[in-house]
Amino acid sequence: MKIYLASASPRRKELLKQVGLSFKTMPSLVEEQITKTDPGEAVEELSYQKAVDVCGRLTKEGKEDFVVIGADTVVSCWGEILGKPENKEDVA
Repeated sequence: MKIYLASASPRRKELLKQVGLSFKTMPSLVEEQITKTDPGEAVEELSYQKAVDVCGRLTKEGKEDFVVIGADTVVSCWGEILGKPENKEDVA
């Protein structure tokens, strides 16, 4: 069975390597859409979207016997999702 990581994140790759998993990366191409307001639920939603995208692509390629790991991160403060900064000024 092959394991695919639906991400190009260097940190996620590092974490999987640290636990000894052998895997291939196949970044998701899906446009992320958050419909949840709870940070935990939003992370689950985004992770699911990524995994479904990669699973569908692998299936179309005729792949069988695989597992897809979808993962994401959101930044929140007091339960509010802050979102990604748009530019360097937005970071500060």
